[in-house]
Amino acid sequence: MPGIDFAGVVILGFLLGSFPTAYLVSKWRLGKDIRSVGNRNPGAGNVSREVGPIFGVLVFIVDAAKGMAVIFVGQRLGAPDAAVYTGAFAAVLGHNFSPFLKFRGGKGAATAIGVSALLMWQVTAVAAAVGMLMLALTRHIFWSAGFTIFAFNALAIITGQPLGLIALSIGMTLLIGFTNIVQHRSYLLAALADRDWRRFLNAD
Repeated sequence: MPGIDFAGVVILGFLLGSFPTAYLVSKWRLGKDIRSVGNRNPGAGNVSREVGPIFGVLVFIVDAAKGMAVIFVGQRLGAPDAAVYTGAFAAVLGHNFSPFLKFRGGKGAATAIGVSALLMWQVTAVAAAVGMLMLALTRHIFWSAGFTIFAFNALAIITGQPLGLIALSIGMTLLIGFTNIVQHRSYLLAALADRDWRRFLNAD
């Protein structure tokens, strides 16, 4: 039944996204909770800095695979596109607010990249190239990420992607932005209060 397919894919997406890769890798290698070291974000970037680049890449690959897996399974089951797209969004949501980490997860970028790479690989490749160029020019993660997200959404619209994919792209962008604000609200508010724009833009 379509209703069961829809609910099943969405639940699967959330549970796959919730898998706490960074937490498990840091516990395995450091014996510590990744949320207690570095910038305290349970994601690939913090693992790379605190545990090692190889393990950061491992976390990134697994987190990206979580987004890919729900799409692959949903499509193999013949679920409607709306279910697959919603399941993909749920995977990013589960990563950011994992029940296994008391709803304190990562920022969702790796999982979103996995989703977009499988559904819109050409758009993702061009957007990633824009982001890498901006990183090389500015040496600034904030601006690099910002231009990557802008390019990705703009290209999804310009290239005439299906409306569902455009909605998914914008939805993931808003979710990642909201998560970043929630995680850094104290830091951002303090920087704004001091009118320290350099510190504001360097939020990690």
